[in-house]
Amino acid sequence: MMRMLKMEFTVFGQYLRQLSLTMVIMAVCITIGSGSAVSLPGIIFMMTMFSFTMSASHYDEQNNWAAFRLTMPLSRRDVVLGRYLFVFLGSCACAALAALGALALAGLASVDVLPAGVADMVRLDAEGALIGGFTLAVCGAMGMLTASVSMPVFFKFGHTKATQWLPFIMIFLGMILFLTVGLMEGEAISTLQRALSFAETPEGLAEGLPLFTMGASAFGVACYVASALVSLRVYRSREL
Repeated sequence: MMRMLKMEFTVFGQYLRQLSLTMVIMAVCITIGSGSAVSLPGIIFMMTMFSFTMSASHYDEQNNWAAFRLTMPLSRRDVVLGRYLFVFLGSCACAALAALGALALAGLASVDVLPAGVADMVRLDAEGALIGGFTLAVCGAMGMLTASVSMPVFFKFGHTKATQWLPFIMIFLGMILFLTVGLMEGEAISTLQRALSFAETPEGLAEGLPLFTMGASAFGVACYVASALVSLRVYRSREL
């Protein structure tokens, strides 16, 4: 698995350099658009998770790389687990860089080095840190959920066929979610509404945000692990 991980970082070397510039431009646009930098790590994690998943599958089909790779001392299990580990670690690294950049800007804002308008956007306080952690958990869960759905499809069909099927799969899963909400009984909906109303209060924010953050993170990780198990099964039987 570690051999596959090193191979992925080698293959993605040029792409990672290009992505760094794109991340800087995105960070500036997100900060200006939202008026704050606290959401940067979460959004960067979610977007790089999706980008790495798509790009890795695309590289597999270039020059029949997926088939040639198996002539090396790699098993299919190594390929799948190494890919999942690379996508997760690469996204974590990008999110960490975004967090360090936001913290550095917040430090400059605290010593009045930056212009007033910029300092207001990048300044960090306790509430901003709490919101940043919440955003990271929610965006992280969304990114891992998206990768959890798409990666088994890529391992089963390859990039070209998967991109034809994935939109329909995502729409189908969205319809299931809306149907599930629609079939909920009145008491369940009332309980959900009361929970949402409580979450808007100061007490709800103090108590609910940490619990929701942990729950969202656990949900994303559970989906990602389950997806890896599915990908192991489907890739073992795929003809390359």
